Amino acid sequence: MNQTRKRLSMLTTAALLTALAILIPQVMPKIVIPPASFTLASHVPIMIGMLISPVVAVIVALGSTLGFLISGLPIEITFRAATHVIFALIGSLFLWKHRDYTEGIKFQIFNVVIALIHTLAEVAIVYILLTTGFSHLDGRNLVSLLLILGIGGFIHSLIDFNIAMFIAKTINRVYKFDIFNH
Repeated sequence: MNQTRKRLSMLTTAALLTALAILIPQVMPKIVIPPASFTLASHVPIMIGMLISPVVAVIVALGSTLGFLISGLPIEITFRAATHVIFALIGSLFLWKHRDYTEGIKFQIFNVVIALIHTLAEVAIVYILLTTGFSHLDGRNLVSLLLILGIGGFIHSLIDFNIAMFIAKTINRVYKFDIFNH
């Protein structure tokens, strides 16, 4: 594929993933226990973007933040979405150099590490918001809120990345669109 066509393909893919990332918080089923919110497949476009390039991953993560901002959910959830830039960039930079971590046990190890980074960033921002008084939520149940957010967020991240990898591999197989090569 020539360079112009490859860039156009990457731009189009980034735009489609960003549109999905904005749309998902609006339409997908969710469980909301502020400041926790578990929206079905909300990380999938970001995680597919991580497989493409660091720039695409960050753009899609920012689009997801916008999606949560306009969804009407509590502002703490938008701040949590903004932290997705962190795990998306770190994970994508790693995958850019280590494509062998998209298969088998190496992928699952990578998935656990990214889920930990993802969860720690979300818990940290919620902790900051709750303890500084920025949040409108009551901080009396801080430990239980952070446990729900931490454990639930970790499991949610693991599931979404497996969904993202399944979709990415299916797209590669069906459409011969090799997102694993850069």
